[in-house]
Amino acid sequence: MIFSKHWKLFAAVCVLSAAAWAQQASQQDLNMEVKGFRVPEYDGKGVMTSQLFGDHAVMQGGGEVKIDGMRIEFYKEGKTVVTVTSPYCFYNQKTREAHSDAPVAADMERMKMTGRGFLLISSNSTVRVFDDTRVRIKDAAKAMAGETAGIVATNGVVVTNAETVITSKELFLDYKARKARFEKNVHVQDPKMEMFCDELEVQTGQDNQINWIGASNGVRILSGGREALAGNATYDVKTDEIVMHDNPRIIEGKNMLMGEQIRFWRNSKRMVCEPSARMVVYSEKKFNADIFRK
Repeated sequence: MIFSKHWKLFAAVCVLSAAAWAQQASQQDLNMEVKGFRVPEYDGKGVMTSQLFGDHAVMQGGGEVKIDGMRIEFYKEGKTVVTVTSPYCFYNQKTREAHSDAPVAADMERMKMTGRGFLLISSNSTVRVFDDTRVRIKDAAKAMAGETAGIVATNGVVVTNAETVITSKELFLDYKARKARFEKNVHVQDPKMEMFCDELEVQTGQDNQINWIGASNGVRILSGGREALAGNATYDVKTDEIVMHDNPRIIEGKNMLMGEQIRFWRNSKRMVCEPSARMVVYSEKKFNADIFRK
């Protein structure tokens, strides 16, 4: 599974635009109103990288600015690559924090995010969405060797026509650490599987591709009539290895495979269950070890 590189861009555009607005807003008097404004942000070469738009803004006490009709656009090579919108938000010039209990949406290439309520802390480049988080990712599944259904080659890049949807109560983005964490009632609907857990962590590398995924607290994976249960599970994208710990079990019908640790590879039939491996079989039907291949 590959997450969009625009996780990084979403956090970056919020931080840059909020800081730019503070520089302009700090020059206004208390209760002064501004209508139909825009605040551009430029890089060291004078190229516009983002703009913060607002329908209406009012300076308030405590160094806060209320912005109604907020829209943030992020640009790359002259094109809009990210658009973030919210009906309103508050930005504190002293703490460099933006917060709101309103809906928030981010529209990016191949990915759309919606949620309700957010807190942006520019000092440590983090964003937290507090409720009703929903992320839709097109072509999120990595094309493995031998997986050809629905694959289209474009300019030498292999993609799929599939979509992955991740929902949770909260979402936490750490831009500097390149981490994303979904919390509470996490549900992943992937073309090849369905997963439930209470916490899902994602670690990306320098190239903004997913390196590692970790699910914890009541992990449940469904695929092709089979079910995998564990206290926690990790997925190493480079090795294609999934490791399940904390009372892992794989169930198919009445048959069950158990052990202290179960390791398997998403694109092969190889599986290692050790130590204290135990299999309970109630039929003559061969147990299918590859739970991720239908």
